[in-house]
Amino acid sequence: MNPKVALIGAGVLVVLVAGILLGRHFFPVTHRAATAPPAGNVLEAPGPQMPDAGLLQAQAEPPAKEPEKSPPADIIDYLKHLQRIEAQRQAMQRDLTPAFNAFVNAVAMRATIDEQELQQRMSAVQQAPQDYSQKWANLSQLFESKQPPPACQSLHEAYRKMLSATITYMTKVYLALQQAQTDPNAALQALSQMQGTASTDVDTQILQANYELQQILDKYDLRRYFPGFVISGDSGMNLRSIFGGVGGF
Repeated sequence: MNPKVALIGAGVLVVLVAGILLGRHFFPVTHRAATAPPAGNVLEAPGPQMPDAGLLQAQAEPPAKEPEKSPPADIIDYLKHLQRIEAQRQAMQRDLTPAFNAFVNAVAMRATIDEQELQQRMSAVQQAPQDYSQKWANLSQLFESKQPPPACQSLHEAYRKMLSATITYMTKVYLALQQAQTDPNAALQALSQMQGTASTDVDTQILQANYELQQILDKYDLRRYFPGFVISGDSGMNLRSIFGGVGGF
Protein backbone atom coordinates (compact mmCIF):
# COMPACT_ATOMS: atom_id res chain seq x y z
CA MET A 1 0.00 0.00 0.00
CA ASN A 2 1.12 3.46 -0.77
CA PRO A 3 2.30 5.11 2.40
CA LYS A 4 0.65 8.34 1.38
CA VAL A 5 -2.77 6.75 0.95
CA ALA A 6 -2.44 4.94 4.24
CA LEU A 7 -1.67 8.22 5.97
CA ILE A 8 -4.73 9.89 4.49
CA GLY A 9 -6.93 6.95 5.57
CA ALA A 10 -5.63 7.12 9.09
CA GLY A 11 -6.35 10.83 9.24
CA VAL A 12 -9.95 10.34 8.09
CA LEU A 13 -10.44 7.64 10.73
CA VAL A 14 -9.15 9.96 13.43
CA VAL A 15 -11.58 12.67 12.31
CA LEU A 16 -14.53 10.27 12.41
CA VAL A 17 -13.64 9.02 15.86
CA ALA A 18 -13.21 12.57 17.11
CA GLY A 19 -16.60 13.54 15.61
CA ILE A 20 -18.35 10.70 17.32
CA LEU A 21 -16.84 11.56 20.70
CA LEU A 22 -17.63 15.25 20.37
CA GLY A 23 -21.24 14.49 19.27
CA ARG A 24 -21.88 12.45 22.39
CA HIS A 25 -20.53 15.26 24.50
CA PHE A 26 -22.65 18.06 23.06
CA PHE A 27 -25.75 16.01 22.09
CA PRO A 28 -26.09 13.24 24.67
CA VAL A 29 -28.47 10.45 23.78
CA THR A 30 -30.54 9.35 26.73
CA HIS A 31 -31.91 5.91 26.80
CA ARG A 32 -34.63 6.34 29.43
CA ALA A 33 -37.19 3.67 30.00
CA ALA A 34 -40.67 4.68 28.98
CA THR A 35 -42.71 5.61 31.99
CA ALA A 36 -46.00 3.74 32.12
CA PRO A 37 -49.13 5.85 32.51
CA PRO A 38 -51.06 5.64 35.78
CA ALA A 39 -53.08 2.52 36.23
CA GLY A 40 -56.60 2.70 34.85
CA ASN A 41 -58.22 4.72 32.08
CA VAL A 42 -57.32 8.41 32.06
CA LEU A 43 -60.93 9.24 31.13
CA GLU A 44 -62.09 7.49 34.29
CA ALA A 45 -59.96 9.63 36.60
CA PRO A 46 -62.05 11.41 39.28
CA GLY A 47 -63.09 14.94 38.36
CA PRO A 48 -63.48 17.93 40.68
CA GLN A 49 -65.81 17.46 43.65
CA MET A 50 -69.29 18.96 42.88
CA PRO A 51 -71.86 20.09 45.50
CA ASP A 52 -74.57 17.60 46.32
CA ALA A 53 -77.60 18.01 44.01
CA GLY A 54 -80.02 17.75 46.93
CA LEU A 55 -78.22 20.57 48.70
CA LEU A 56 -78.45 22.80 45.63
CA GLN A 57 -82.18 22.08 45.31
CA ALA A 58 -82.76 22.84 48.97
CA GLN A 59 -80.94 26.15 48.58
CA ALA A 60 -82.93 27.08 45.47
CA GLU A 61 -86.37 26.29 46.90
CA PRO A 62 -88.04 28.79 49.27
CA PRO A 63 -88.56 27.63 52.83
CA ALA A 64 -91.72 25.62 53.31
CA LYS A 65 -94.69 27.54 54.71
CA GLU A 66 -96.05 26.58 58.05
CA PRO A 67 -99.24 24.54 57.71
CA GLU A 68 -102.37 26.64 58.06
CA LYS A 69 -103.85 26.41 61.52
CA SER A 70 -107.23 24.79 61.74
CA PRO A 71 -109.96 27.14 62.93
CA PRO A 72 -111.10 26.52 66.49
CA ALA A 73 -113.98 24.10 66.10
CA ASP A 74 -115.62 24.93 69.43
CA ILE A 75 -115.76 28.64 68.60
CA ILE A 76 -117.17 28.02 65.12
CA ASP A 77 -119.79 25.68 66.58
CA TYR A 78 -120.87 28.27 69.13
CA LEU A 79 -121.02 31.10 66.58
CA LYS A 80 -123.21 28.99 64.31
CA HIS A 81 -125.57 28.55 67.25
CA LEU A 82 -125.53 32.27 67.97
CA GLN A 83 -126.14 33.09 64.31
CA ARG A 84 -129.30 30.96 64.33
CA ILE A 85 -130.51 32.68 67.51
CA GLU A 86 -129.87 36.12 66.06
CA ALA A 87 -131.75 35.30 62.86
CA GLN A 88 -134.77 34.22 64.92
CA ARG A 89 -134.54 37.30 67.11
CA GLN A 90 -134.64 39.65 64.15
CA ALA A 91 -137.45 37.67 62.51
CA MET A 92 -139.56 37.91 65.68
CA GLN A 93 -139.08 41.67 65.74
CA ARG A 94 -140.33 41.85 62.16
CA ASP A 95 -143.34 39.70 63.08
CA LEU A 96 -144.74 42.58 65.13
CA THR A 97 -144.28 45.25 62.45
CA PRO A 98 -147.63 44.76 60.61
CA ALA A 99 -149.66 45.01 63.82
CA PHE A 100 -147.75 48.06 64.97
CA ASN A 101 -148.14 49.81 61.62
CA ALA A 102 -151.88 49.07 61.69
CA PHE A 103 -152.11 50.66 65.12
CA VAL A 104 -150.17 53.76 64.08
CA ASN A 105 -152.31 54.22 60.96
CA ALA A 106 -155.54 53.89 62.94
CA VAL A 107 -154.45 56.44 65.52
CA ALA A 108 -153.28 58.83 62.81
CA MET A 109 -156.75 58.78 61.20
CA ARG A 110 -158.80 59.07 64.38
CA ALA A 111 -159.35 62.82 63.98
CA THR A 112 -160.98 62.36 60.58
CA ILE A 113 -162.97 59.14 61.04
CA ASP A 114 -165.81 58.13 63.28
CA GLU A 115 -165.61 55.69 66.15
CA GLN A 116 -166.93 52.75 64.15
CA GLU A 117 -164.28 53.10 61.43
CA LEU A 118 -161.62 53.55 64.07
CA GLN A 119 -162.62 50.23 65.62
CA GLN A 120 -162.50 48.57 62.21
CA ARG A 121 -158.98 49.85 61.67
CA MET A 122 -157.99 48.72 65.12
CA SER A 123 -159.12 45.21 64.27
CA ALA A 124 -156.10 44.99 61.98
CA VAL A 125 -153.93 45.11 65.08
CA GLN A 126 -155.01 41.52 65.64
CA GLN A 127 -152.30 40.67 63.13
CA ALA A 128 -149.99 40.51 66.13
CA PRO A 129 -148.81 36.89 66.44
CA GLN A 130 -150.39 34.75 69.13
CA ASP A 131 -148.29 33.60 72.09
CA TYR A 132 -145.72 36.24 71.20
CA SER A 133 -144.38 36.48 74.75
CA GLN A 134 -144.01 32.69 74.98
CA LYS A 135 -142.06 32.62 71.74
CA TRP A 136 -139.55 35.04 73.22
CA ALA A 137 -139.21 32.88 76.30
CA ASN A 138 -138.57 29.85 74.10
CA LEU A 139 -135.90 31.74 72.18
CA SER A 140 -134.14 32.65 75.41
CA GLN A 141 -134.11 29.01 76.50
CA LEU A 142 -132.73 27.96 73.15
CA PHE A 143 -129.95 30.52 73.43
CA GLU A 144 -128.95 29.24 76.87
CA SER A 145 -129.03 25.61 75.73
CA LYS A 146 -125.46 25.83 74.44
CA GLN A 147 -122.57 26.70 76.71
CA PRO A 148 -119.97 29.00 75.16
CA PRO A 149 -116.27 28.13 74.98
CA PRO A 150 -114.05 30.27 77.22
CA ALA A 151 -113.09 32.51 74.29
CA CYS A 152 -116.76 33.43 73.75
CA GLN A 153 -117.77 33.96 77.36
CA SER A 154 -117.81 37.78 77.10
CA LEU A 155 -119.82 37.58 73.89
CA HIS A 156 -122.29 35.22 75.52
CA GLU A 157 -122.82 37.54 78.49
CA ALA A 158 -123.28 40.59 76.26
CA TYR A 159 -125.78 38.77 74.06
CA ARG A 160 -127.70 37.51 77.09
CA LYS A 161 -128.14 41.09 78.37
CA MET A 162 -129.18 42.31 74.93
CA LEU A 163 -131.67 39.47 74.44
CA SER A 164 -133.19 40.06 77.86
CA ALA A 165 -133.60 43.79 77.17
CA THR A 166 -135.11 43.05 73.76
CA ILE A 167 -137.59 40.54 75.18
CA THR A 168 -138.73 43.00 77.86
CA TYR A 169 -139.11 45.78 75.32
CA MET A 170 -140.90 43.82 72.60
CA THR A 171 -143.22 42.15 75.09
CA LYS A 172 -144.38 45.57 76.29
CA VAL A 173 -145.04 46.61 72.70
CA TYR A 174 -147.01 43.42 72.13
CA LEU A 175 -149.16 43.90 75.23
CA ALA A 176 -149.85 47.51 74.28
CA LEU A 177 -151.01 46.43 70.84
CA GLN A 178 -153.26 43.84 72.40
CA GLN A 179 -154.77 46.55 74.61
CA ALA A 180 -155.26 48.82 71.60
CA GLN A 181 -158.03 46.57 70.30
CA THR A 182 -160.24 47.60 73.24
CA ASP A 183 -158.70 50.83 74.52
CA PRO A 184 -156.61 52.68 71.92
CA ASN A 185 -155.93 55.62 74.21
CA ALA A 186 -154.50 53.41 76.95
CA ALA A 187 -152.32 51.63 74.37
CA LEU A 188 -151.07 54.95 73.03
CA GLN A 189 -150.24 56.09 76.56
CA ALA A 190 -148.30 52.89 77.25
CA LEU A 191 -146.31 53.17 74.04
CA SER A 192 -145.53 56.82 74.62
CA GLN A 193 -144.06 56.01 78.03
CA MET A 194 -141.67 53.54 76.38
CA GLN A 195 -140.03 56.15 74.17
CA GLY A 196 -136.47 57.21 74.96
CA THR A 197 -134.84 55.22 77.75
CA ALA A 198 -136.23 51.78 76.90
CA SER A 199 -135.25 51.82 73.23
CA THR A 200 -131.91 53.46 74.03
CA ASP A 201 -131.07 50.69 76.48
CA VAL A 202 -131.81 48.02 73.88
CA ASP A 203 -129.73 49.80 71.25
CA THR A 204 -126.80 50.11 73.66
CA GLN A 205 -126.93 46.40 74.44
CA ILE A 206 -127.07 45.57 70.73
CA LEU A 207 -123.97 47.66 70.03
CA GLN A 208 -122.05 45.99 72.87
CA ALA A 209 -123.00 42.46 71.78
CA ASN A 210 -122.04 43.21 68.19
CA TYR A 211 -118.69 44.65 69.35
CA GLU A 212 -117.89 41.43 71.20
CA LEU A 213 -118.87 39.39 68.13
CA GLN A 214 -116.63 41.37 65.76
CA GLN A 215 -113.73 41.00 68.20
CA ILE A 216 -114.04 37.22 68.04
CA LEU A 217 -114.32 37.17 64.26
CA ASP A 218 -111.17 39.26 63.88
CA LYS A 219 -109.10 37.57 66.56
CA TYR A 220 -109.60 34.08 65.13
CA ASP A 221 -109.86 35.10 61.45
CA LEU A 222 -113.36 33.69 61.09
CA ARG A 223 -115.00 36.23 58.77
CA ARG A 224 -114.71 33.86 55.84
CA TYR A 225 -116.88 31.41 57.78
CA PHE A 226 -119.45 34.04 58.82
CA PRO A 227 -119.65 36.65 56.05
CA GLY A 228 -121.87 39.58 56.96
CA PHE A 229 -122.62 38.28 60.46
CA VAL A 230 -123.64 41.21 62.65
CA ILE A 231 -125.92 41.73 65.62
CA SER A 232 -128.27 44.47 64.53
CA GLY A 233 -131.33 46.31 65.80
CA ASP A 234 -132.60 47.18 62.34
CA SER A 235 -134.75 44.16 61.53
CA GLY A 236 -137.82 45.69 59.98
CA MET A 237 -138.53 47.56 63.22
CA ASN A 238 -135.99 50.19 64.18
CA LEU A 239 -135.99 50.06 67.96
CA ARG A 240 -134.73 53.62 68.18
CA SER A 241 -137.36 55.28 66.02
CA ILE A 242 -140.27 52.87 66.07
CA PHE A 243 -142.32 55.20 68.33
CA GLY A 244 -141.06 58.43 66.83
CA GLY A 245 -144.39 59.40 65.28
CA VAL A 246 -146.75 58.06 67.92
CA GLY A 247 -146.15 60.78 70.46
CA GLY A 248 -147.60 63.41 68.15
CA PHE A 249 -151.00 61.78 67.79
